[in-house]
Amino acid sequence: MAVELAVSFAWEWLLLPYYSASLGSLVAFQAMVSIATVGLYTAYTFPIFFRVTLGRKPFIPGPFNLGRFRILVGWIAVLWGAIITVLFSPPVAYPVTKDTLIYAPAAVGGLFLLIVSSWILSARHWFKGPITNIDT
Repeated sequence: MAVELAVSFAWEWLLLPYYSASLGSLVAFQAMVSIATVGLYTAYTFPIFFRVTLGRKPFIPGPFNLGRFRILVGWIAVLWGAIITVLFSPPVAYPVTKDTLIYAPAAVGGLFLLIVSSWILSARHWFKGPITNIDT
């Protein structure tokens, strides 16, 4: 059942550009893709960034690691995430009007502001991190 569901969703995403009129316009479809891409890359880039900056010393590598190249590959991944974020943020149609503006930076920036505010005001006081269940 799960395979059929995944295939049907994949098929819908394949046809969605042709049926973008149901979203209102092609700009609405492009905004949706832009927000999803920026959000996905941001979700992966921030943990990698914190790993190559703040998490160098306390992190214990597992059985598979990149060895001495882990920091270089991490910085390349952070750079790529930043490039993708910049590439998917500007509007795709000119002249820019209220109908052609893509609100990806506002959507992602607003969500980022809410998350950081939640951490500062509440979560940093009660969140202690994941519970480890492996003896070292």
